[in-house]
Amino acid sequence: MTPTGPDDGGSAAITALKQQQTAAGSVAADLDAKKNDVPEELVPSVQQLTDVLQAVNDTQTPPQQRDGAVRSAQQVASALEVIDDPDTPAAVRDRLTGMVRQVAAALTAANASETPPESGTLAVVVARSASVLGVVAGQDTPPDVENDLVGAANNVFSAVQEGTANGEGRTGAAVGAQPASQMVVATGLETASNSNTSEDKRKGIAQSAHEASASEPGDPGAADKKRRLEKALKEAISDQGLPDEPLGKAAELCTNSVFQSVPDTTLAEYLQNLTPDTWDSEGVQDFWKSREARNDSLDVIAQLRNDKVDDTALAIKQMIPQLAHSLPANDIFSSLGVPALHCLQAAMQLDQEAGVRAGNWVSAAQKV
Repeated sequence: MTPTGPDDGGSAAITALKQQQTAAGSVAADLDAKKNDVPEELVPSVQQLTDVLQAVNDTQTPPQQRDGAVRSAQQVASALEVIDDPDTPAAVRDRLTGMVRQVAAALTAANASETPPESGTLAVVVARSASVLGVVAGQDTPPDVENDLVGAANNVFSAVQEGTANGEGRTGAAVGAQPASQMVVATGLETASNSNTSEDKRKGIAQSAHEASASEPGDPGAADKKRRLEKALKEAISDQGLPDEPLGKAAELCTNSVFQSVPDTTLAEYLQNLTPDTWDSEGVQDFWKSREARNDSLDVIAQLRNDKVDDTALAIKQMIPQLAHSLPANDIFSSLGVPALHCLQAAMQLDQEAGVRAGNWVSAAQKV
């Protein structure tokens, strides 16, 4: 697969886009090579994934959507190696096989969504949920916790498939049938799969995520289940403490996670006074990522509505407060998962070192 890119835009943006396209091509080639070694029943799923990777390498695809596809495919590629290992227990192989088929089907459905913003959100949902593949492959998680994680992940994958198939009038899918609800469960699955999450907290998240993922539209208990999951996430993530890292790195990691999780329309509203006039006039389709430029600024990369990728330098002391307004502290753990700690760390440093207030993130940081 040969990456293609636009002939204009910022040099940092073009470089990042080409790197991402190259990564997609590399994973697609890896999966294609593995087709000869996987069980026959998985060949169609592997082909589905390579087809998705080929499709998202079109330059019109929002980078977040492409990134979700790449991350999901990478996790599947690792699972395929475990499936092919003759020492893998049959029960583990069977469970991974079923999940690989679900990931491939869900990612295909997400990529086929006719609403680009939703396609990008669903791709992130699938990627976060696919982290459970690593838990199963690791073979060191208590059976009850693993069962809850796998059950929740499969519910999310099914919801993505049913939701995109039913379109805007979708009904009947689990997890409330809405990408926003699916994202909270997916964040729970990714957090529970994180090696820094303690065993007792992982169990609570797994159980809450499984219960929340089974909620049908109109379920009177859905809100309570979601609140229990959010509470479990906050407790588990807070227990890890703020990371010991400089402001620039914390701001970069925070920004990248916020860009994944907060709708681009919301980001555009809060960042419009910081971004270039050309971005405002053209419109931003996808706030993609940032990279630390210096300790006090970030190179922010976005795809505009004309499909051009561009970058601009933004001061951290201006950027972080606006991101904090776009994502209140009450929602930060359930929206971002563990990366929320980078946001709170950045807010705390800005407050202590520059006297810059970042919404209510500082008060949340003081409770971690």
